Amino acid sequence: MRTLVILLLGASVGAAALGAIWATHGSEAQQLEVRVSVERHQDGRVEIGLQQRDDDGAWDETQRPHYRFLAANAESGTVRYSSPVTFDLVTRAERITEAYRVQLAEAGRQRGAYFVRRFHQDDELTSLAPVLCLVDPNESVLGAICDGIGETFPAGVDVITSDDYSAIADELERRLLAGEVSQVMATSYQTLQTAVLARDHILENNPELPWTWIHYWFDPVDPRLPGDDDLFCVVSHGGRDFFWGLASETATFAAAALGINLRAASYSDVSEQADAIRQCVEDGAVSIATTLVSPDELAPAIAEARASGIPVLSFNSGAEAAGQVGSSFHIGLNDRRAGEIAGERFNEIGVAGTILCVVHEANNVGLQERCAGLASTYANGDVETQHYTAREAADAVLERYAEGDIAAVMALSDSVGVRTLVEQWPDPQIPLATFGFNLGFAKWVEEGKILFAIYDHPLVQSYLSVMGALLIDRMKLDPVTLFNGMTMLIDPQIADAEQMHRVTNALIPQEIQDRYLSGGEDGNEDTK
Repeated sequence: MRTLVILLLGASVGAAALGAIWATHGSEAQQLEVRVSVERHQDGRVEIGLQQRDDDGAWDETQRPHYRFLAANAESGTVRYSSPVTFDLVTRAERITEAYRVQLAEAGRQRGAYFVRRFHQDDELTSLAPVLCLVDPNESVLGAICDGIGETFPAGVDVITSDDYSAIADELERRLLAGEVSQVMATSYQTLQTAVLARDHILENNPELPWTWIHYWFDPVDPRLPGDDDLFCVVSHGGRDFFWGLASETATFAAAALGINLRAASYSDVSEQADAIRQCVEDGAVSIATTLVSPDELAPAIAEARASGIPVLSFNSGAEAAGQVGSSFHIGLNDRRAGEIAGERFNEIGVAGTILCVVHEANNVGLQERCAGLASTYANGDVETQHYTAREAADAVLERYAEGDIAAVMALSDSVGVRTLVEQWPDPQIPLATFGFNLGFAKWVEEGKILFAIYDHPLVQSYLSVMGALLIDRMKLDPVTLFNGMTMLIDPQIADAEQMHRVTNALIPQEIQDRYLSGGEDGNEDTK
């Protein structure tokens, strides 16, 4: 049910503030925080408005009633009133719960219709006992399924709401012996297992009784929103390069969209990353997402989190080690396959000789997988893997080129100084390729200064890692057991000149394309 509050704004300028307003919905009280805006115009009139604070603490756009002005010559000592302003007090959590309840009720109606089809003879329907619906009070919203069944099943529904599973078993056994149950509907793992064991016990000792079907419906994910104080941590490696800048921004956007309290930070030192995981454990985090740049070094901290009952997922680097360190599941780029398709592309264009694979983080297992994948498919020479710090990488690659015998360069990030390489590369016949995306890469690939780029998708990885952190916290089963070390790997894609042209072209407004890039008469005119 939607609850509305109507506010009449007094136009007396002396009313400096409007206090908290409470609206009662059933037995619950909800708080709506609003404030009055007062603005004096140059003509002397005073304008009144009202703002409402969102759940995230931000103030909404000012709502202005139709009658909202106090004339400059208004009589003193007389209170004037604006027209009403209406606010909806239904919270985001209530909307989610109500939408879920509607979905469950419809599922119950469908299940009730299914029961009717099972007992399609009229004489059977009239003599049926009701469906016994078992509802765990911890999952009370699932009781909406029982309501739906009752709407379509002629014999109706009896509901038992309890988390005293022994009492549930006793009552179910009694009803089965008395023939008072036609079907059983369980709405949680616990009530399902209780019902199955109680029924089997009764049938074992009373084989003459008819078989009673037990159906179940439960959601492995808790649909309730997390608490405001629940801490979610995203702890990653990496420095201040473009990839992690985008990843950090996207994590913030994801947390805002999901409505969760997020702590996100990156560390260039693995020991600091491990310490950050331990700090999240100490601060009572409900879920942790982390990269596995160096699985062996991070494994002890992850083990401490799991021992404290905090689920951990991994993303970006370390897909192969995720299951070993106890990650619930892993989200990332398929680094091995990314290297393989790079090798295949070098083969296609006829590169022959040594390809230099430039690793900017020596202990990053994901980067090592890229170089290994490249070596596995490149057929016309060797792959030489060199580890440089990001700061020295461009100069070191140029020095290595000067030594001779380099047929191509594969950079694994823009942090190796790709701009410097493009600007100073002495031989355009020796191709440069890179991982990552930015507008500079797009332009250089389009112009042929870089042969191709492989998208590494920081936006997707970061957004999904935050969403995954929420998911594993909301799981009603142990996510490590349920997901069994599942990996979600992004299939890498090569972006060549044609692809980059589509990307950059899509960023230009159509009217500007028509004006400057159409090639027609208007496009060739000087603009005054």
